[in-house]
Amino acid sequence: MQEYLKILGSVIPLFVMMAVGAVVRRRGVLNEQADRTFVNLMVHVLAPCLILDHVIASEALRRLGNLLWSPLLGFICMASGIWVATLIARVYGFPKAAQTRTFGFVAGIFNYGYIPVPLVATLYGADTLSVLFVFNLGVEVAFWTVGFAAFEQRSIVKEWPRIFTTPVRAIILGVVINLATAWFGFRLDTDTLGTATWGWPVQVIMDTIHQIGICAIPVAMLLIGATMADFWGEFRATQGWQVMGLSVLVRNMVCPATLVLLAWLLPVSKELKETLVVQAAMPAGVFTLLLTRHHGGDVPVALQVIFATSAAAIITLPVWIHFGMQLIGVQ
Repeated sequence: MQEYLKILGSVIPLFVMMAVGAVVRRRGVLNEQADRTFVNLMVHVLAPCLILDHVIASEALRRLGNLLWSPLLGFICMASGIWVATLIARVYGFPKAAQTRTFGFVAGIFNYGYIPVPLVATLYGADTLSVLFVFNLGVEVAFWTVGFAAFEQRSIVKEWPRIFTTPVRAIILGVVINLATAWFGFRLDTDTLGTATWGWPVQVIMDTIHQIGICAIPVAMLLIGATMADFWGEFRATQGWQVMGLSVLVRNMVCPATLVLLAWLLPVSKELKETLVVQAAMPAGVFTLLLTRHHGGDVPVALQVIFATSAAAIITLPVWIHFGMQLIGVQ
């Protein structure tokens, strides 16, 4: 019970921050005109610094298994979720093709960024967090190729350039720096930098990156809450109980069970097992709502999926993480 309460205590603040974001949007403190600035700040400054802070000195990313298995499993998990959600949408029989595409896209994509990052940091520590970022390399590839290309009914080949976002480039850069320093037999961690004659200026740079990076999660949670508040008027719950129930079945039950089972069965590192357990419990990603709106999807269906899976995750997320931790033997 104590472990479960620890997980629950790590989850609740994230949803509270999202609620605060919705409130400040409604009160006009965070207006829509500021969104583009904050999103650009997040994508091009805060998130890359958060990534570099944890990837550059990670000991876990000096093991070949983590570097190979993490992105591969990230791709497989995301692509499989999209395929399962699309299959269930077709079996359900939505009256419009746009609704089928939207359900498969939104319900199939888990929130792989700003919710799991603080959870992994709190529950497992820096090494697992660095593995999570490399895992997300594969997730990004599946998102833009298998997911978005199918949603827009475009060729996968045309979507490849979208993969190389600033956070993705930061992951690659961080891994390269990590491996390069490993080649010369040292790490850019506090202990090394504190004893090396050349360490002081590098420590200043690393401290600056750290201080900028820790701003990423609170800002992201506020923006997510504000975005959800913007679309509340388009949410039609009375017409979507079946859709919401179906989305909870896919995103909060079937997919988590599959990923937790993978974490238990696969002969991968402890850090990657922990990453799989946390990602298994995630609700649908909010970013899919913006893509749905601007690329011909069905916004009410997207909202129903996101709100239903997010609300259910308040209960299911700590349950799945607790169960997964017990299954893989993590205390």
